[in-house]
Amino acid sequence: MSEEASLSVNSAVEGGVARVTLRGELDLDQAGTLADELSGLTTQGATSVTVDVSGLNFIDSSGLRALLSAREQLDAAGASLRLTDLSPAVERVLEMTGTRALLVTE
Repeated sequence: MSEEASLSVNSAVEGGVARVTLRGELDLDQAGTLADELSGLTTQGATSVTVDVSGLNFIDSSGLRALLSAREQLDAAGASLRLTDLSPAVERVLEMTGTRALLVTE
């Protein structure tokens, strides 16, 4: 796998707010990495998770499923998840699948 095809996940929790930044490609090979990162945020005290997806240049159905599953898990734990700074790739997938309202709050 080339460096460009990998996924970079950076996160920090401060004052109950988790900020996660994604860069690269979110696909079947990388969805588990993201799921693991997001699932651990509530144990670090996060009650709100904001995911900056401006650096994603590709997302497939597995990546979308990871985000939607994380949203459900966080919701069950009393936390919220929302995407910010949508890249064109993410915007396109959310619009095509009708999932924008589930992951983006204006």
